[in-house]
Amino acid sequence: AGFDLRSTAALHVAVVREKQSGRNVVGYLPATTPASPARPWVIVGAHYDHLGRGTRGTSLAGKDEAGQVHRGADDNASGTAAVLAIAARLAQLPRNRHVVFALWSGEEIGLVGSTQFANAPPIPRDQIDAYINFDMVGRMANNRLVAQGAGTAAIWPRLLERANVAAGFDLTVQPDPYQPTDISGFNQVAVPVLTFTTGSHPDYHRPSDSADKI
Repeated sequence: AGFDLRSTAALHVAVVREKQSGRNVVGYLPATTPASPARPWVIVGAHYDHLGRGTRGTSLAGKDEAGQVHRGADDNASGTAAVLAIAARLAQLPRNRHVVFALWSGEEIGLVGSTQFANAPPIPRDQIDAYINFDMVGRMANNRLVAQGAGTAAIWPRLLERANVAAGFDLTVQPDPYQPTDISGFNQVAVPVLTFTTGSHPDYHRPSDSADKI
């Protein structure tokens, strides 16, 4: 609720601008056969940054945890590891598409790295068929996996259903692509997206997000 200010007040505000650099880490596997699809590129990614010691305002650390290193084992070392494992596996298989593997910087301060890439990709944007994201996939409970953004391409629900016959997850498919993760920038430039997560937990954005719980 507001209130009447019955006298005047003077306020001086100083804006301090900080300029820093982040680095996306990007590589790709070329197709092993001639890339025949009209959109021959697929991107698989995850953000590799986390909160450091939690001094930027998004930490959920308790008072007794203030200033401690936020390990980020699930958010998002788990997604980073998933991307590297997928790259290692696909390197052994024949491919009729070029596959980009991207680890994004600056997700925790506003999806900065992935959005910059989506807005100015080093490959023609109209040749990107899809972006697939992994964010917090290391704390599965009750075999539950969530796939979000399935409404961005008509084929996603059918592909997910078919793949899950073999995988056997308790899979929840959500059409909404407006998620606070790295699919956002790609969705805004009309690239079909999917993001996978095993969901949040009490250690989210806290120093207790440690590797022993993965």
